[in-house]
Amino acid sequence: MKYKLGIYGSAAGDLQAAMPIALKLGRVLQDYADTFILITGACSGLPDTIISEALPSGIEIWGFSSSFDLNSQKKQFPTIDTSVYKKIIYVPRSFTFENNERVRMKYRNVISTANCDAAIIVSGRWGTLNEFTNLIDFQKIVGVLNNSGGIADELASLSNKISKAGQGPIIFDDDPKQLIEPEFPNPLVFSGPQQITQGTFQDTNSL
Repeated sequence: MKYKLGIYGSAAGDLQAAMPIALKLGRVLQDYADTFILITGACSGLPDTIISEALPSGIEIWGFSSSFDLNSQKKQFPTIDTSVYKKIIYVPRSFTFENNERVRMKYRNVISTANCDAAIIVSGRWGTLNEFTNLIDFQKIVGVLNNSGGIADELASLSNKISKAGQGPIIFDDDPKQLIEPEFPNPLVFSGPQQITQGTFQDTNSL
């Protein structure tokens, strides 16, 4: 039984400072091809770097896109290699705000975080903060890579000031391997692998 591990972080901006730790995380994840399915927002930036580094192990990767189908995904992110994804889940055409890209991105955030069993935060900006708050509200396990920059380095302070009964556990570490093993994730605290409940599904192998 595999668990779905979300990888969330900066999709744009100055990524160079976080690149070494992102690459290290990707290499660590190579050892977990039999444990995890990786989930990203099917976009560029640090998550794409991390999954690309983990890919040689054969680890399965799913993308939750803010686009409607593969054609619109490729137009929105022309530099992304969609062949790395075993599955891509798109925004349904029936979505009320289909013409508002920003709202579609937040829809994508909600659906992807809801379908994770756990997640790792690397650097990030406002969008990553949105994903983080979704995760803890949905009672997911969240691992935060300290010293990766961006919002990730502010979350320990925020978590000390703001808490909510019933929120998911948060683990902080500056070493990707120590973050994942032995503490994170502990299958005993999982409610079980999540099922996809929303979105338009497309298996990239059938294209």
